[in-house]
Amino acid sequence: MKSFIFLESLKKFNTNRQLKHKRKIFIGAGIVGCLMIGALVVWGGIAALKTVSNIGTNPIVQEKISNLTEVQNMSALVKVGCWSTVKSLMNLETLFEKPVAENYNNIKSACLNE
Repeated sequence: MKSFIFLESLKKFNTNRQLKHKRKIFIGAGIVGCLMIGALVVWGGIAALKTVSNIGTNPIVQEKISNLTEVQNMSALVKVGCWSTVKSLMNLETLFEKPVAENYNNIKSACLNE
C-alpha cells in the first residue's frame, strides 16, 4: 500500500514541470552550499597553519624561547606523586566519596609541595 502511494506521488512529481524545476534549483543550491562550506574549511585550515608557522619563525619568539631562565626558577608542577594523585582522582567514585576540599588539598600538596 505504501509503495503505491510512493509511486503515485513520484509520477505526479515527474509530470509536473514546476516541481522538477524547483527540485533542480534546490539540489543545485545544496551542492553549491556544500562546496562553499568545504572551501571555507580548507581556507581556514591553511590560514591557521600559516599563522602557526609564522609564529615559530618570528625572531622575537625564538629569542624568548632560547632565553627561558624563568622556567628554571619555577617549581616543577609535574612530580611523581602529582600525576598518580590526579589519575586516582579521575575515578568518579573517589570524587564522590571525598569532599571537594579534601580532593583539592590532596592535589595541591602532591603537586605544589605545600
